[in-house]
Amino acid sequence: MPDWTRKFKSEYDYARGWLANAEAFTEDWRPLIRKLHKLMTEEGFDAGEARSLSQLRSKVAHGKATEDQGILKAVGAWTESAAGSVESKAKMRAAALKLLRHVYLLNSHGSRKVWVLALPTEFGDWPSDDLNARAGTEIAARILLRSQIEHFSEQQRKHLGSSTHHAVAWCHKTGMVLAEAAKASARESAKSVAALNLVKRWFADPGTSIGDLNGYIATLAQGFKDIVALLNKGMFVLTDWVPFRNATTEDEINFLNAEAFTFRSRAEGLDVVYVEKSFSVDHPGNVLRGQKNWTRVIVHELTHLACGTEDVVNGKARYAWYGIGPHAGFPGSQAVRNADSWAFFCADCAGILSDSERNTALKVI
Repeated sequence: MPDWTRKFKSEYDYARGWLANAEAFTEDWRPLIRKLHKLMTEEGFDAGEARSLSQLRSKVAHGKATEDQGILKAVGAWTESAAGSVESKAKMRAAALKLLRHVYLLNSHGSRKVWVLALPTEFGDWPSDDLNARAGTEIAARILLRSQIEHFSEQQRKHLGSSTHHAVAWCHKTGMVLAEAAKASARESAKSVAALNLVKRWFADPGTSIGDLNGYIATLAQGFKDIVALLNKGMFVLTDWVPFRNATTEDEINFLNAEAFTFRSRAEGLDVVYVEKSFSVDHPGNVLRGQKNWTRVIVHELTHLACGTEDVVNGKARYAWYGIGPHAGFPGSQAVRNADSWAFFCADCAGILSDSERNTALKVI
């Protein structure tokens, strides 16, 4: 069973604690350390201090210095001989800088801000844990601190940013559809009836009553408002679950090979989605591909995070490739709790599904 206490928030809080005392760093670093600490609020990264990340990246590689030299000098632990070890507290301050060195702000559209952590592939754990476990000597610390091959390439970071941007657009369109659907009983305009039928397509089985349907519309409307509000806070973080990089158990390997996962109902305390190996892979069984699927994954995970949806197991987990068409065997009461039902409904509201994609997802099984 994975150790779910090892969330990103734990590493975030730990790093923030080590940055709280700027006096523990060398004098020339103290102004930047104070900015970095302001960046890391209790609720998440503050976009108003995002420039400090660019300043950090410039400062750790200033002049001819390598990044390990820059970081170790910042914490007063660089030696020319590298013959000894790095004192434990200095090592943890270095880990905090290494974490932030690979944090990027993407999608700065209005109040929407998306943060990506692209920790180098050399790391098999969060920086504080990996440096503590593997950097027993200064040489070993240098190797980890100078690593630069990031888990998410610049192109992948752009895809993640675009996916989140598209997710917001999909959710806004979905909110408009739901507002029209809510009017259908009082004003049977063609637009309202079409919106109501779209809701029925994904959430109404033959036994669904008008009262049930109105309840589903209200639940969905509030949920998509909550997703937009979450993204507009500007503290949404995308990362991988770094401890899974060296997964050994079947459960850990399954999560490593997933598209993404998160914790329901904002249970982590920060708004974080963990993006894993299958996110960018167009598997043969996928209903959607490329940018459509990346956006669908983000919406799917955001419904877990903001709305408390589930991956309902009925026969198998109700993902679109298995079939999420509502019917007596998979009733609306289950569909309205199912994350992929929300995500494909959202895609349909946004008008991006082909007939073939829609029909595949609505398979009755």
